[in-house]
Amino acid sequence: MIDSAVAQNATIGDLAADPRFGLTVIEARQEALERPISWIHVTEVVDPRPHIREDELICTVGAALVDPREAARFVQAVRDAGCVGVCLGLGEVHTEVPAALERACRRWGVALLVMAHGVPFRAISDALVETRMQSSRSADPLAGALELLRTGAGASDMLALIADELGGRIDIAHRSDSSADSAEGRHRESASLVEVELDDAELLRWSGEGSPPDRALLERFARVLHIARRAELAQESSARRRVGQLMSLVVEGLAHPAALMPDLDPAGLDSERLVVSAWPEGTGALVARQHSGAVVAETARDVLVVTQDDGQARDISDRLQLVFGYSSPVGLTELAHGIAEARATLMLARRRGSIAGPETLATLAALLEQQPRSRLQPFIAQLVRPLLGEEVRGGPDLLDTLRVFIEQGGSIAATAARQFLHVNTVRHRLARVRDVVGRDPLADGDRTDLAIALWAHDHSARRSESTAR
Repeated sequence: MIDSAVAQNATIGDLAADPRFGLTVIEARQEALERPISWIHVTEVVDPRPHIREDELICTVGAALVDPREAARFVQAVRDAGCVGVCLGLGEVHTEVPAALERACRRWGVALLVMAHGVPFRAISDALVETRMQSSRSADPLAGALELLRTGAGASDMLALIADELGGRIDIAHRSDSSADSAEGRHRESASLVEVELDDAELLRWSGEGSPPDRALLERFARVLHIARRAELAQESSARRRVGQLMSLVVEGLAHPAALMPDLDPAGLDSERLVVSAWPEGTGALVARQHSGAVVAETARDVLVVTQDDGQARDISDRLQLVFGYSSPVGLTELAHGIAEARATLMLARRRGSIAGPETLATLAALLEQQPRSRLQPFIAQLVRPLLGEEVRGGPDLLDTLRVFIEQGGSIAATAARQFLHVNTVRHRLARVRDVVGRDPLADGDRTDLAIALWAHDHSARRSESTAR
């Protein structure tokens, strides 16, 4: 039986009879032609079950439907989800309907339509919205929400509108905060509360003192809101990637930093003082939701945030338990330097497990931490391993004395006191180091080389121990 919530929607027969879409019905029973469509879902996934809903028309260009087994799996998933049917767009991947797809639709009783090349799938969703508006404009409380969806308005505008229509309060709740049975994910109704599913993680909640709204009505609004939020998230992600591409061009010297002004101005940022913070890859949406007065960019290697200072980022880092690195304040013309500095500090932050800023970069240890392991291997091979060879008597003692000598700033007396040795013993050991590796610990330049070798050796040993555990 068709749900009354979608009873006034357009059907497959309606769409096929509309010349705007150039639709051809390849396979469909009579009852399928008369079945209302709640919405369309565009996918190229072989098994889209986690993402599709009952009564949706599944649109695809068939990129994943080349193999007959994949076509059968796709059609069975559409049937199991209770969808209206499959609409195949020709011209991008297939010039004609794959025989395997047609056989699978016939076998599973799934309606199959073909859309002419050049007609976007969005044309169907626009038609569905228009049909709903025409049939329910005067009586349906959701008519205004559907109009907002058609014009591309945001989810917040929809929430405000539906609250006016239904009275009470409308908000979005995480499932963990719900009074619903989380195991079943079902709604709960009372005199003051109605909750319906919004997506896998969230619920749409009405609360108020008066009579609660009809649950079917709230579910319909949740569908529209879910579509609007997905569109918003997609637009925001696209905008972050666009800014990220522009920042990458600035870093490479292929674009002038002034090209970012259309993004910096709306955020209220002063181009004379900008702080760049770098965050781990994949955190763009999470970080963007937490920041205000900032420009957030996603690149192939990290997430970059441009603000006026690092204070807000520190608070966000505490809340999200994420490390980040940040730059010194820079002017717009120095933005490439700020990005490079933020990325260098992020590298240190991830290795150390704590926030890192520009002051952490001005040390030998910080410089070495930014080097690839392969670049430091020659120091270990030429200046440390020879001291640990079987032919070198007391090699570990030589290494310990050398380490303490470097830590004590090249003081023989301080080294002797620290190791409870005679100063002549320290001199003898340092001379043995010089004889074995050809570098004199008493010479400033050689001592720096030996310090780098010891740092690389010790860090390599710690990494090996951590991996073994």
